[in-house]
Amino acid sequence: MKKIILLLLSFYCISKGVAQTTAQPLIIQGKLTNSAEKMLKIFFEDINGKLVMDTIRLNAAGEFYLKTYKIAKPQRTSIQQNNTQINRIYVAPGYYLRITGDASDYTSLSKTKKITGVGARSSQYRVKMDSIIAVRDDKTAWFDLKTDELIQFLKKSKTVEDSVLNVVFKEPAMGDKYLNTFKKIIELDNQSMSFYMLLQHLDLVKYNATQTRELVTKNTPPAFLNGVSHDEYLVSEDYKSWVLPLYYAYEQRLDLLRDSASVKKPGYTLEKIKQLFTGKVRDFYLNRFVEKRIGGSNSIEQLIATQKEMQTFINAISSPVLKKNLANNFIEKKQQLMQVQIGKPAPAFTLPSNYGKIFNLADFKGKVIYIDLWASWCGPCRQEMPAYKKLSDKFKTNRQVAFVSIAVHDGEKEWRNALKEEKPDWLQLYDNEGTVAQAYVANAIPKYILIDKEGKMLSFDAPKPGSVQAEQLINDAIAKP
Repeated sequence: MKKIILLLLSFYCISKGVAQTTAQPLIIQGKLTNSAEKMLKIFFEDINGKLVMDTIRLNAAGEFYLKTYKIAKPQRTSIQQNNTQINRIYVAPGYYLRITGDASDYTSLSKTKKITGVGARSSQYRVKMDSIIAVRDDKTAWFDLKTDELIQFLKKSKTVEDSVLNVVFKEPAMGDKYLNTFKKIIELDNQSMSFYMLLQHLDLVKYNATQTRELVTKNTPPAFLNGVSHDEYLVSEDYKSWVLPLYYAYEQRLDLLRDSASVKKPGYTLEKIKQLFTGKVRDFYLNRFVEKRIGGSNSIEQLIATQKEMQTFINAISSPVLKKNLANNFIEKKQQLMQVQIGKPAPAFTLPSNYGKIFNLADFKGKVIYIDLWASWCGPCRQEMPAYKKLSDKFKTNRQVAFVSIAVHDGEKEWRNALKEEKPDWLQLYDNEGTVAQAYVANAIPKYILIDKEGKMLSFDAPKPGSVQAEQLINDAIAKP
């Protein structure tokens, strides 16, 4: 009787479209010595193309173990957190990878990382390429090259990439059913990066429409000779992240060179997207286009305007799943922004200073706080530091205001080195876990925030320190009882 019930339940699940769990987990373990970070992030794309994240926690010895069912298809991923970066790892259900290396800094990890275990073959491509790059120590900045030099650079790069690809994938798959899939992905990634560099170069030079088109026609990688819109290419992260937006920009630039008024016509952007992309590629591009606009909204008012403006783009998406995801994105963004609206209590934080002392938001109660979110690698952030110092000096004797810089999305070693170079004399805090960056929706930096004496939000997107408005806002906040 029990067997009959189980069979009936199984039939019911199948008839109702309920998936039976047969997915294999992905297991990643290993040891990263000298890591300043004790929690790392690893990113996956789910079956619907939505980005999901898992965490990897390191013990005191740098050892870690992750078993996750969040991965449902073969894909490229990365492990990241500030200065610990292990990029272009190839993972799939059933893989069991072991990763080791010296994580003192990005360069050391790049030189010493090793990836072994079940399914590790595809990841050897990046390991070998990084070793070659480290040995060659080639400091060539491709974006500074002249056109002829860039073409030669791309040809030389292709020779090396093809050689390493042939070495890594020379032997049969040996039970790895995803090996050939990853070989195709890497080939497409390489051609995508080459095409991206060419298209990006055209943004930096002043060619006319004919010269621009001719240069692209002569140097287009084989994968894109028959156009860029191919649904099967969506397996490549470089294709999605670099080729599609740069190709749109390239075609837009041609229109601009031919007729500058054409790109200003109502509906131009959507019609151009429809002209260039088809099928799943069009859906993907439209979805990412809307996602970026949602992410760039810094107020409820701006988000409402974005939702209204983007509706025609959303309507052009054929996938119900993507439309639903975007609707959820608007809801999530609204919830985030509600937490930092004027008059709301500012999100609390507890962070260490560069001298090791712990500070939290409550320590500043009774003071106006002008916060600077920045990172050592952020050029615009560091360019604003002299203005920030000048502004803080004006209020140096005023005990009713505090100036606080918080490093976000940064490595501790790099942060401390930047402090030695910049020599700021106001409070410096470090957001190691990314809590402040998330709570204050710091999608872009530098970002300036003003909090009143009661610890409530005064400005989520405050003026830059060099502006007259910043000083006036601070004075107005001080004057309030």
